[in-house]
Amino acid sequence: MKKKSKKSFRHPNRFLFSIAKGISRFLCRFIYNVEVVRNDLKGKTGRCVIIANHESIIDVLPGYVVAPAKTHFVVSKAMMQSLPIAPLMEMCGAIGKNQFQTSALDMRRMKAVLDHDEPLMLYPAGLMTESGSSTPIPLATAKVLKWFKADVYVARVNGTYLTNPKWARVKRRGKITIELYKLASKEEFSALTDEEAEALVNEHLSFDAYRHNEEEKIYYKNGDNVEGLEHVLYMCPSCRSEHTMWVRGRNKLCCENCGYTLKSDNYGILSLVGDGDPIYKYPSDWHAFIEESVYDFVKEHPNFFYQTRAEIHAINEKKHRYERIGQGMISFDFNKFVMDGIVNGEPYVEEIPTHAFPILPFRPGAYFEIQHGESIYRIIPDNPTIVMKWIFTLKATFRLKHEDE
Repeated sequence: MKKKSKKSFRHPNRFLFSIAKGISRFLCRFIYNVEVVRNDLKGKTGRCVIIANHESIIDVLPGYVVAPAKTHFVVSKAMMQSLPIAPLMEMCGAIGKNQFQTSALDMRRMKAVLDHDEPLMLYPAGLMTESGSSTPIPLATAKVLKWFKADVYVARVNGTYLTNPKWARVKRRGKITIELYKLASKEEFSALTDEEAEALVNEHLSFDAYRHNEEEKIYYKNGDNVEGLEHVLYMCPSCRSEHTMWVRGRNKLCCENCGYTLKSDNYGILSLVGDGDPIYKYPSDWHAFIEESVYDFVKEHPNFFYQTRAEIHAINEKKHRYERIGQGMISFDFNKFVMDGIVNGEPYVEEIPTHAFPILPFRPGAYFEIQHGESIYRIIPDNPTIVMKWIFTLKATFRLKHEDE
């Protein structure tokens, strides 16, 4: 007789879970214009893993609509701890885990859900996109999915990025679709090599919101198409000057150094103001250009050293929100962050190695977060326009450290 693993998670409260699904259905139907294209798990339950692409913070709403009863959503521990509804999320069965780092405890909790024949839903990218395109899912994730020994399903969403981009100040109404379909049985997935599993997962979770919408022609309009995007696309593709892009008229991006000006239409596609074609008509391609430029710079200048004065915030676990705990200088080089300032009224100096950080949670033009042990620090620079450059630089250092492995 099979012995079930010891329970290390909370069963979803049926009443609260049904309320969460009901609220999600209402918002998806009347606010976000969501269409469920397909749902292979409708009316079903039991052991399975649902993997989903991650375009926006609102992905969880259509996710709740299609997820079977008793589904456990895996979310970042920082979000779990910093939202006022965190206790309700836990009662609905949500599992908080460290972003970009999976501890043995996290693994045991997720496996325990499956061993108790309940569905598990996770977002392998770990972070919603700021560029409109997906990042590859690492080989380690494919190995974990094989280790789960469960049927694998895909919940694929389209339209949430252009509805609510990470960089935007406002939401746009267009159209969102979601389809939930079976990717492979546990036997089929286990039979794949790790590399084949990785390729299959990436094939089904990859996306480019701009290219997709150029084909679909979904109209997004609120008169504010690019405000906030200048914090992501901070390098001019024409003269390559940094932090010179600014928004004009809420739908134009202009370089104050060389005058290069682009206009966004209501489908998210860029066109050149004046004669000719833009260097990049998709913001996702412009983003990739900046990322490669930063990588090339770091490769040629591994002794770079960045520094900024910043406020330091941390989560108040009783109030479930970030609060200011100090300020100081934050420095960043190829191998580490250093926090040097006053925290909780006392002098504080801490070195935080970056070897295991492929990226950090962040909001363009606002803040980034560093997890050190059990502590999560939100860093708000005095000049928040540097956030995106620091994120690109961290990604470059991780790539350079690990590309020969």
